[in-house]
Amino acid sequence: MKISIVQKELDRRNLPDLLVGPNHVSINTKEEWEKVGRPYWKKVLLQEEYGKIPPVLNPTIAIKKQPIDFAGKAIWEEVTFNFQKGEKSHKIPTQLIYPTRKEVAPFFIFINFCKEVPNKYLPIEEIIDNGFGVFTVFYEDVTSDDADFSNGLAGLFQETDRQGDDCGKIMYWSWMASRMMDYLSMRREADKNKIGVVGHSRLGKTALLTAALDDRFCFVCSNNSGCSGAALSRGRSEGGESVRDICRQFPYWFCPNYLQYADKENEAPFDQHCLLALVAPRKAYIGAALEDVWADNLSQFLNCVAASKVWRLYEKEGFEVPDDLPKCGDKFIDGDVGFHLREGKHYFSRTDWLIYMEAIQNAINK
Repeated sequence: MKISIVQKELDRRNLPDLLVGPNHVSINTKEEWEKVGRPYWKKVLLQEEYGKIPPVLNPTIAIKKQPIDFAGKAIWEEVTFNFQKGEKSHKIPTQLIYPTRKEVAPFFIFINFCKEVPNKYLPIEEIIDNGFGVFTVFYEDVTSDDADFSNGLAGLFQETDRQGDDCGKIMYWSWMASRMMDYLSMRREADKNKIGVVGHSRLGKTALLTAALDDRFCFVCSNNSGCSGAALSRGRSEGGESVRDICRQFPYWFCPNYLQYADKENEAPFDQHCLLALVAPRKAYIGAALEDVWADNLSQFLNCVAASKVWRLYEKEGFEVPDDLPKCGDKFIDGDVGFHLREGKHYFSRTDWLIYMEAIQNAINK
């Protein structure tokens, strides 16, 4: 029997079997996945890579309407979250923008590198014109992107030096996205069954983690997220970022336990297909760029293939592609797991946004 090109490459990676749980328990149905597989892989990933989830805090909310309405097409509100824990508090401003021509709209919760609205990563008018709303937060308003755990949300929760499975900054940014979901799901302008989370690069990792942990998100768009996001770590492509690379430069994104897998990816009890699989049976879209070698496009593509076996437990389409490795211009968005590879560099472009919106609209209209 001929082994497919894609399967041959996957076999080379020697990935942990998603459908084998603790004590070598076999997982054959969606019920077994929900009871055994999902909690098992979630526990492993939190303990060994991202860290434990901080407890929920209920914020007080302040709303201020902004005067800019994007040529009358949208309403823009600044929604400020104030979190209190003991004597400590932290305020986080967020921006809620939704179309005026729809009673309810599908929404992106967008963890953003930029504070300004609109900005180079956030083409507001294109999003509004396609019928979507967006709820966005500047990630460093949540907590700083460095090893300082005394500020922002981190300052509310981390009282001693981090160790073991104490969470990193990615978890704090993810935690905030879920608090935004708490609020948005109560707003009459949002279709609560059509809210997704989106991010780019380290915030693409954050978006993927958020959807994996919080099943209220019906879709995730993880753009150019690479190592420790949508890219498999085992057998990475030449020029792709390694666990050692990312832990050397950004150890504070993860829990301290993760550092033990530098140069030891094959010894880890997990790989990133375990994270992507936690999104099933919801929609997951992975975006890659041809010149973004560091993010390892092939390993992101193969992750979609590897994780799809869990979607098939739910009798969903998963990731269906020809028997070939990805080429520039590929756009596979018909299944419940999607992938595209555009030309260009590491960036969150309008091309990416348009592909994600097309994929989501296709899914909504099915």
